[in-house]
Amino acid sequence: MKSKTKNAYDRWAENYDKDKNPHTTVEHKYVLKAIDAKQHEIILDAACGTGKYAVEFFRNGATVYGIDISKKMIDVAKSKNNKIHYKISDMNEKLKYSSKFFDKINCAQAIKHIPTYNIKKLFKEYSRIIKDDGIIVFSVTHPDMDWTDFETKTKVTVNLTQESNIFHHKFKDYFDAFKYAGLTIADIIQVPIGNEIKSMLTNRSYRIVKGRYEVIVFKLKKAA
Repeated sequence: MKSKTKNAYDRWAENYDKDKNPHTTVEHKYVLKAIDAKQHEIILDAACGTGKYAVEFFRNGATVYGIDISKKMIDVAKSKNNKIHYKISDMNEKLKYSSKFFDKINCAQAIKHIPTYNIKKLFKEYSRIIKDDGIIVFSVTHPDMDWTDFETKTKVTVNLTQESNIFHHKFKDYFDAFKYAGLTIADIIQVPIGNEIKSMLTNRSYRIVKGRYEVIVFKLKKAA
């Protein structure tokens, strides 16, 4: 199962930063604000891909670690900054970090590749490796997104819907996982389709879908 997703991202790695991706584009400023990386913090970018967020956390003075299932994605990330601690890792398995090691964890647009039966285990691991006052930020395609009339102008190198394993988690799946892991919601940001991706959509599509929630960003903390 995981090899299908790994192979998709391996194939995408060379063109990932060149392709226009509506999800990562529309969420970008919201994720950065939610993480609010600061000097001397230790931050994990889980499913870091080509290091898009990791390099920005590093620029703000944080010590940054990045993990991804795709070696080729990691190779691209390393080429951008060799001072970030990157390694290949599968989020379906135990994360090889000490308990209470990180101040913050970021996980952008990746939990959709985790089977529903495994997300409780994943959030339990996140809860284990963050400090007691730490935070977890993760973004996903909005569970209630209406894709009717959503039409992009160009195609990306890899069609994840066809070429990877995607699991459509419901709000209940997330809420159950948070509770199981001893986490509470500090903030929820619903990200609407707006000017950030206007150029990526056909004119007709943008007129119809503008304002729909495309992405949701959760900010979590340990329960008191």
